[in-house]
Amino acid sequence: MLNIRDIQESDRAEFFQMAKEFYGGPACDHDIPQEHFEATLQECLRSKEYSRTLMLEDETGIVGYFLIAITWSNEAGGITIWLDELFFKSSSRGKGYGTQVFDWVEKEYPQAKRFRLEATYSNERAISLYNRLGYKELHYYQMIKDR
Repeated sequence: MLNIRDIQESDRAEFFQMAKEFYGGPACDHDIPQEHFEATLQECLRSKEYSRTLMLEDETGIVGYFLIAITWSNEAGGITIWLDELFFKSSSRGKGYGTQVFDWVEKEYPQAKRFRLEATYSNERAISLYNRLGYKELHYYQMIKDR
């Protein structure tokens, strides 16, 4: 059984290591600086208003993390939960934990009008899970402008 809890300061090193692996794998097409991990940790320790980083644990200890962003969407007509990052250590993949995380987030945010995520096209394993869970492709061209 998976335990899902909010990140704590004591999780810093493990979170940073997993986030570094996340950004070096098929889930993302670029690296990000460690300062971003620090900013995320500080925001999630400060408040749960905009973002939450959740540590995922089983009987062996921490097996992954889940990062969500909370926003309002006029299009959806209410709160949208961005399922921003879901990472499992390689030894914990294929155990059904991803499904448990998605079940948890929908129960945790019953008022949410939309749950939204993105995936790189090469991350076929994740896309397969998302399809099984009822997620559909959103035909928008996404663009960013970093500052």
